[in-house]
Amino acid sequence: MSRKTTTAALTATILAAGAAAALAAGTSARLLSCSGSPLLKPTGIVVLSCADANSELKSTHWSSWSANGASGKTDFGLNLCTPNCAASSIRFFPDSSVRLLDPEHTSKGLLFTRVVVSYRLGGKQRSFAAYPPTR
Repeated sequence: MSRKTTTAALTATILAAGAAAALAAGTSARLLSCSGSPLLKPTGIVVLSCADANSELKSTHWSSWSANGASGKTDFGLNLCTPNCAASSIRFFPDSSVRLLDPEHTSKGLLFTRVVVSYRLGGKQRSFAAYPPTR
């Protein structure tokens, strides 16, 4: 095989792999941030309660992510509103489980419409549901 043929074959392989990755990324559902950006596997801080910023995900490690759902482990932040929401701050629950569910087609693409977090508080398993924006 000549050098020119090898280079052309390598270039075609790289282009095909890039196109496949772009197609796969385009079909995965995303989580819409409060600023309106569709996020794919976010690892930084993601505010779940856009109106009051009383719940958030931080340092999330995703074990699965598809067009149907996503799951992982996160440091879940929640304002427990004790004695009231204005006087309370975010409390973090490390190693919480997070699931993204119910994807819907929107003008911003395929977006998850429900977030469910399982965390431990006072030795008891708790669950928190959020409904991120889709517009």
